[in-house]
Amino acid sequence: MIRRGLGTLLVTVLLCAGCTGDEPSPNGPAPAPKLVAADAVAQSIVDLRSAGAVRYNGSLTAPAGDNVTMQVTVTKAGEATGELSVNGLPATVLVVDHTLYLKAGLDFWLKLSGVPDSTAPTVADHWVKAPGVLLGVDIERIFDTETLPGLFGKPLANQTPDAVKRTKVAGQDVLEVPTDAGVLYLGVNPPYGLVRFDLTKSGKTDPTKVRDLAFSVSDATSDMAALYRDLAAKTAELETAYDPFTGVKQGTHKFQNCGVSSCAIVVELTNVGKQAVRVAVKATWTGGGNVIGSCESRVGPLQPSQAGSATCTLSSPQWTQFYRRAQSVPGQHPYGAEWTAMALITPPDPTGLRTLASSAETPVANPQGNQHVYVIRDDAGKDDKQIWKYGVATGPDWRKIPDEQLKFCTAGCVVDEVAATGDPASAHALARQLVDAYRGRVGQCPPAQWVGCSPK
Repeated sequence: MIRRGLGTLLVTVLLCAGCTGDEPSPNGPAPAPKLVAADAVAQSIVDLRSAGAVRYNGSLTAPAGDNVTMQVTVTKAGEATGELSVNGLPATVLVVDHTLYLKAGLDFWLKLSGVPDSTAPTVADHWVKAPGVLLGVDIERIFDTETLPGLFGKPLANQTPDAVKRTKVAGQDVLEVPTDAGVLYLGVNPPYGLVRFDLTKSGKTDPTKVRDLAFSVSDATSDMAALYRDLAAKTAELETAYDPFTGVKQGTHKFQNCGVSSCAIVVELTNVGKQAVRVAVKATWTGGGNVIGSCESRVGPLQPSQAGSATCTLSSPQWTQFYRRAQSVPGQHPYGAEWTAMALITPPDPTGLRTLASSAETPVANPQGNQHVYVIRDDAGKDDKQIWKYGVATGPDWRKIPDEQLKFCTAGCVVDEVAATGDPASAHALARQLVDAYRGRVGQCPPAQWVGCSPK
């Protein structure tokens, strides 16, 4: 059955290559039913949870009272990339392997609570591993589409969409649905879809105990190839990322091999953390009261409690000039170095993200895979008029996801598996091909399609 479904998928895509949709098919689609507000919210939540990736743009108040704005795209697996600001100070954000990384300027780190002023100049403009409690916001947990809808609350009135108040969000007509936790804004027509949520509060424990969440929402599933390329590129930059919250004890130091061409400082170090770490030493040198250069050095990995040393060598033209002057001009010629020693992260491997980017670009079916592409259709037939939506579900119990949606389809709908794949990027890409082919024939997406139906 799976192979037969895949054959249908590929033929459909090939037959519709170059379709423009200028002449809609007379065979579809059937109009989608209008639901009461509670069901429209429920269907929108199902679609949100089914998305491969979602964009969020808005603001919240962190537990410490900081105003945090975010423009982030978050995958179903929890990876995230984008930009944020804390009290107006910007940073680039990355979440990969369930770990938060930030890259920001000096002012950001100087103003962020929990970061010593002495650390800020070293980490400025570098990637930094940052515990969520430092930022006050756990991006992965807050925007987890499985748990986020639990914060939305229950609609206060069970009206039909025609009776619900209408307003505009960013120029888009929306339904304003009050809940006991805030306000949800849905598209005015089926399949509705969440456009924005305004909530008074979020989780119960730091760093999810945020409040005043106000975020616009849009599906990013169609852009998963570009998204995973971006995630992989940023992850590759983490080779030099700092981990300022893993302890490195500094011991004695000495200067050695100081001559006309260079001079070195040797710093004794001990890893006082619980995991093996590499350590970076960065030193700024002065001679005769002037800055004469800087050096960087790495050592390790050092095992927990292991001692070691790092040698940082200065070989700048300014050092050579200073040394020659000290040798030729009588008198005192003091020199020295100020340094920091900081743990480097063990960088994650970007290979898996690159593989997902390739899967999203050139999806390949795998009958033994655990990612299932399905179609929900009217049981009266399999042509365009009977197709209600396409989707992706995971695991051996994947049918539970589409089965939950049958109650929203009033035409006696059934679920068919179209194909299986080995990863979510490939599965969503196959589903997108189906949606695009349908849109090429009919001129619009299937009537209940939200995921993968972004405007062209």
